[in-house]
Amino acid sequence: MMKKSQNSISDNEEIPDFVFSLFWEYEKGTINIFEHADLIIGRIMEIGTWDAMLWLRKTYPDKKLVSFLERRGRQILSPRELNYWAFITGTPIGQREKWTKESRERPDVWGTRYAH
Repeated sequence: MMKKSQNSISDNEEIPDFVFSLFWEYEKGTINIFEHADLIIGRIMEIGTWDAMLWLRKTYPDKKLVSFLERRGRQILSPRELNYWAFITGTPIGQREKWTKESRERPDVWGTRYAH
């Protein structure tokens, strides 16, 4: 399991280049670690590299990550990623199973889309 650092976010901290590469559609300096936390957390949880995941864990407290999982995780993360991040943040197994089940039951928008 990844170890959690006790570092806190400083006001002038920027997203490092190795993490910012996940945000190809944004200009450098337009994403704020505080204001856009959900965007950053979701993207790294979904497609982040190992180094990006370590940075995420060092940058945001577990409480913030769990809050994201409760509010948004079931809608945007696959059941596998949702279960992984819930496990890593110490979410009780009953809650993880509930979230994973809800994630599996969400409609598959792309699978039901009509293509010409």
